[in-house]
Amino acid sequence: MSDRAARIALGVVAGLGVVLALASPLALLADGKFWSDAATYRTMAESLALDFDLEYGPEDLARTRAESPGGPQGLFLKRTHRGDGDPRHVYGKALVYPLAGAPFVRAFGTDRGLLLLNALALALALGLGYGELRRGSTAPRALVGTLAVFVCGVVPVYLLWLTPELFNLALATGGLVAWRRDRPVLAAVLIGLAAYSKPTNALLALPLLLDPLLWKEGWGPRLLTAAQRGAIVAAVVVAGFGATWVATGEVNYQGGERKTFYDRYPFDPGVTFDSAGVWMTTDHLGPLVAGRDEDKRTDRVAPPRSPEELRRSLVLNLAYFWIGRFGGLLPYFPGVALALLAFLVVGPRERAGWLGLLTLAASGLAYILIIPDNWYGGAGTIGNRYFVNLVPLALLFLPGRQSFWVAGGAAVITGVLLLPTLVSPVRHSLSPGAHTIAPGFRRLPAELTMLGDLSVFTDVWRKHRPFNAPGGDPARRPPGSPPSYFLWVLDDGTFGQETSFEEEGFWLKGGADAEVVVQALTPPPAIRLVVTAGPAGEILTVRLGRERHRLVLRPLQNGEVVLENPSALLGYYGTALYRLRLSSRYGGEPDGDRRNLGSFVRIILVEETLPSGAGRPGPD
Repeated sequence: MSDRAARIALGVVAGLGVVLALASPLALLADGKFWSDAATYRTMAESLALDFDLEYGPEDLARTRAESPGGPQGLFLKRTHRGDGDPRHVYGKALVYPLAGAPFVRAFGTDRGLLLLNALALALALGLGYGELRRGSTAPRALVGTLAVFVCGVVPVYLLWLTPELFNLALATGGLVAWRRDRPVLAAVLIGLAAYSKPTNALLALPLLLDPLLWKEGWGPRLLTAAQRGAIVAAVVVAGFGATWVATGEVNYQGGERKTFYDRYPFDPGVTFDSAGVWMTTDHLGPLVAGRDEDKRTDRVAPPRSPEELRRSLVLNLAYFWIGRFGGLLPYFPGVALALLAFLVVGPRERAGWLGLLTLAASGLAYILIIPDNWYGGAGTIGNRYFVNLVPLALLFLPGRQSFWVAGGAAVITGVLLLPTLVSPVRHSLSPGAHTIAPGFRRLPAELTMLGDLSVFTDVWRKHRPFNAPGGDPARRPPGSPPSYFLWVLDDGTFGQETSFEEEGFWLKGGADAEVVVQALTPPPAIRLVVTAGPAGEILTVRLGRERHRLVLRPLQNGEVVLENPSALLGYYGTALYRLRLSSRYGGEPDGDRRNLGSFVRIILVEETLPSGAGRPGPD
């Protein structure tokens, strides 16, 4: 394959993205639903394009309601004050992406304009990536390497998301390629813009800054060069936040009086900033730590966590970052993961690759330390959307001669795990956790450190279901009854919380596996499972960690499993998390119920250890 043929192939891929952007009826496909970041950036771009400001007002709300009757769900707004003291409402997001999108919005409309910007950003990343790989490899190897990095995995999904992920990807790719082409000023400017858009992207400047320190010249010239480059990056970041201050009256677009609004918005009849919305202020860097940060605790931030909780979360997150079910590097960015593996195992291990590895490690650790309970981007995302910014680091890992097996492996992983998501990205964006229920993903560990923000819980019936807590309030637990707890359902192996046999529990689907998380308010000395077999009888397997129990039951026979001294997987905001895996063997349809029922399970937390009897049927 010639260089010209390879560039034509890339052009076709990029052109398909542009055609999709221009032809996609996004509002129709999304059923007029725009959520959180997408809702905010969309409204910001319209305000800049049509009103030439970043102030939220009645006209902005009216425009959005005309296109999305439910309103901009999850709209981020800040309340600031004019010089005369009167309040005004501005948007609580970085302005660089909507500012870049405003001309496209004005020319092509809101959705098509932003989608076109996304498509052009991805096309730019593809072109720059190919050019960088082509410098040290043949055209076929550079082509497949580029496709492995930028097309295999979850990156194309964000083409149809009205968020800055692909825009930041283009900035990061441009910055790294400019550094490799010895254009440090351009590299510093592009990385500075990426850092303003997402502050953690400042770590992308590490190769640019550290590289001079490895030159052969004396320490004086080395330090001066690094300082000059760092000054340019810092100047661009400061300029970005300065522009935010000029436009909104505050420097920190995530700080101050910041809320997210659902259903009810300021300028709706009878609605004010104070009477609606949920506080979402980010003035504090990192999690609050119990015993140290109580003075910073307000209703705007999460409560402090114990040092022990944070240490355990750190250990788990370091593993989840690579292979996690909801945000792991390997399942969602296989081209990057395999390129890194090729670099470490096969080589050549050049300086640029080591600098890239340092940047990747520092960035991942920064996310984990700063936001340990939401380092992948929140419940509305597919894969780790923050990592999209780091994808071009793979260009530094990928040795040319290994491109074909890296691309082949990435294509296989993508096909097995993500093909349905890539085929229908808008549908999956409305149900971002649906893909994680597939068998391939269920073999991966769920990131329980981020329990409250896992995408599967956008289906509210799976989330935080209270048991033995009337009205959802554990304080209302009847005297003498077992302790209250909350149940989280990670898959489709159950029918959810319900009452059967005059007891509160859940039915397992017949012949299915289920994974549930018990959130205990205090660690119990034992967990008791009371099981009633369905109409076909049951062979039920219960697993907690390495502990395994098996029940064999006749139709409608009762049995129980007692898990004594259960070991919590994780402490979570003062509670204890226990992950139970249940496997049903048989199922049947009882009279008057068309469902395939396996067995009915009641989970009871006991306050004193019971005799085991595990694995034995109980009385009929």
